[in-house]
Amino acid sequence: MKTHEQSPFTLSGAARSAAQSKGARSRLAARFDSAFGSAQRERRHVVSVLLASLLAACEVPPTGSTGPGPSVSTTDTNVLPFDHPVIGGTGGGGSGTGGSGTGGGGTSGTGGGGPTVASGGAQRLSVAQLRSSLPVILGADGSGNPVTWRVGAAVGFDSRSATLGEADYLNRVDDDLEPSPLYLKFMFDMARDSCNRVITADAARAPSAKVLTRFVNATDTVASAKANVDRNLRSLRLQFHGIKVADADDAGIAAYRKLFDDTVKAAAGAGTPNAGHVTEGWRAVCVALLTAPEYHFY
Repeated sequence: MKTHEQSPFTLSGAARSAAQSKGARSRLAARFDSAFGSAQRERRHVVSVLLASLLAACEVPPTGSTGPGPSVSTTDTNVLPFDHPVIGGTGGGGSGTGGSGTGGGGTSGTGGGGPTVASGGAQRLSVAQLRSSLPVILGADGSGNPVTWRVGAAVGFDSRSATLGEADYLNRVDDDLEPSPLYLKFMFDMARDSCNRVITADAARAPSAKVLTRFVNATDTVASAKANVDRNLRSLRLQFHGIKVADADDAGIAAYRKLFDDTVKAAAGAGTPNAGHVTEGWRAVCVALLTAPEYHFY
């Protein structure tokens, strides 16, 4: 019996089948890669076209549109914030009957009913404001130290700060600005002490640098030099209260002039007023200015 030996170059059936299958997979992978690459190229082409279109659209202005662009309309609901003060009152308009909002003009009648904002409520000066303002008003003494309220060697606003309601951020974190009777008592103490100090300081100052008696002589009284007394009182109202009293306005200084005159007469008694009596009159005016509501409220 003749035996046929298999050539080493002749593949068995299983090997041949495996090789054919591998070749088919290679051809399929090649076709897939070709199709995928073609899709990517098409996608890049589409993106490039879109980008070019967008750039062209940005460069070319829209036709038929020359206006400023879209507008936004709003509606006033007249609703105030939660903590806003109430707005009310009579609106503007000099003459004529106005409508809602700002009153219009006309020939007769009153202005319209537009809203007017009421001013804020009065507030008391804080201890820090009092401490800072007093030396500005009263100046410095002969040694250059600010004239202020002192209790012994300490500044009164410092030694009495807790009693006056200043926050120390340990026991109190807010200033107590209530004008209590205790506050008034200490403010009278402050006024008397500070006025004594400024009178002493004025004695060493030149006439043009004096605080209390800049426009009067040492013996000027209401009877002897009313014009000088009135001028000095107007200056003091402006200096202490920030209120400018016009020359034709006597009401703004009348009460202080009477206080000055009564004090001088009481100090002089039956005698002729001298410089000491006049000084007592200006001392009383100084205390009245520092304890007036115009000084402590704003």
